[in-house]
Parts: sequence; structure tokens; C-alpha cells
Amino acid sequence: MKSKNTIKRIEKGRLVGILVVSILVIATGILYSVTTFMKGDNIGAILGAIIAISILAFALFAFRRGNRDLREGYPLHDERSKRVMEKAGYKTFLVTLYLLLAIGFLSEDIIKFRDVSQATSVAVGGMALLFLIFWIYFNKKEI
Repeated sequence: MKSKNTIKRIEKGRLVGILVVSILVIATGILYSVTTFMKGDNIGAILGAIIAISILAFALFAFRRGNRDLREGYPLHDERSKRVMEKAGYKTFLVTLYLLLAIGFLSEDIIKFRDVSQATSVAVGGMALLFLIFWIYFNKKEI
């Protein structure tokens, strides 16, 4: 069996890993936003910036909360938080299927995408926002 110090060190490493991945995703979003703005697509740039800011807010909240829990001796993921993540991920997956269908149907006439990568970026950004919304909802709701 692992000692408490070993478990705490592993949990701290997970928290740092989450922070590093979040920073990389935010940097990619900002890079996408700047590149899109330089090409003259202001809507894409604004959307990229909104997504990057949303991820930044979620990452800061998760890091601060995780760091506080570790200092108090609680694990990063208990049974309830795992259940919240499962439910949020499940609902995000289902709603994202409809989002992808909507993007597919509307991309011909109503929404004009430059290419497939732009549509993919919108879909991934939508997925991230949906997960954030569902996570907040299920975290507040009694499970």
C-alpha cells in the first residue's frame, strides 16, 4: 500500500499536469485567435478568444480548488467528482452529436466556413463550452 506522502505527491503531479495541459490549450486558442485575426476573420478571432478565456477561467477554478483540497488532505477526485465528470461527459457527448449534425446541415447555406478545419475548430470549441456548462450544472445539482 502506498503511503500518504506518495499519494499526495502523485495527486500534486496530476494537478500540475492539468495546469500544464490547460496552459497549452489556452496558448493554442490564443494563437488560433491571433492567426485568424491576422487573416481578417474577426468573428473567428473573437470566438477563439472567448473559448480561450472560458478555458482559462475553468482551469484557474479547477487548479485553485484542487490545490486547496490537497492542502486540506482531500484527494483530487472523490466518488462524487468522478460521477459529476461522468455525467457531464455523457451529456456533452450526446449534445455534441446534435451540434455536429447542425454544423453539417447549416454549413452549406447559413454558416460559411473557410474550410473543414474551421468547422472542426468550432465543433471542438462548442464541445468544450458544453462540457463546462454541464459540469457546472451537475456540480451544483445533488447527485
